[in-house]
Amino acid sequence: MKPEELKSFRTMLKLLQARLRGDVEQLQEEAFSGSEAGNEQRSSNHMAEMGSDAWDLDFSLQLVESDQGVLEEISHALKKVDEGNYGLCELCLAHGVSETKAKIPKTRLQAIPHARNCIDCERKKELGL
Repeated sequence: MKPEELKSFRTMLKLLQARLRGDVEQLQEEAFSGSEAGNEQRSSNHMAEMGSDAWDLDFSLQLVESDQGVLEEISHALKKVDEGNYGLCELCLAHGVSETKAKIPKTRLQAIPHARNCIDCERKKELGL
């Protein structure tokens, strides 16, 4: 990959990382807020409201967990940029495919800049093959 392309993908990854960190912080703050409105809502004695509050909290925590997983993938991708092997399919390389044939298409990297695998390998992985 050309140096200017690597720089562009690094910038894209950094922007995505910053946005997700902000989302995670906001979701955590909302889920665990001790604001007056939040305390009033959580102190309700009505079963339906308590169930709704519990669902909202669980949903927010699941989003935080998912975003944290993506943040880990982004950190891994940034490490690969630094190491000079960004954009290479990890599964192809593990199966002995040459680096020239293990390149992840740029269109995939533009859509999912933290992708570890090419589309074919990811499909096989999801199918458990």
